[in-house]
Amino acid sequence: MGAMIAPLVGALLFAALGIAEVALVNRSIYPSLRWRHEKAKLTQSQGLSPSTIMALVKFQSLVLMPVLGFLLGSRLKMFG
Repeated sequence: MGAMIAPLVGALLFAALGIAEVALVNRSIYPSLRWRHEKAKLTQSQGLSPSTIMALVKFQSLVLMPVLGFLLGSRLKMFG
């Protein structure tokens, strides 16, 4: 029974970490990315759009992290 639950617990744990990561990035990093992008548009030297960067962060946090947690969940030593 523990072998079947461990991957799900790992996925939920990593999903929670991913959600926390998205919240942290939205709150602290995105405003400075947006400000730099708007400032760089005046000189035509902007790089990647902040929305592209945020899409990559959201994909990594909300898709890849839970999948990784599911795959590594059976290796966690929570259940002895």
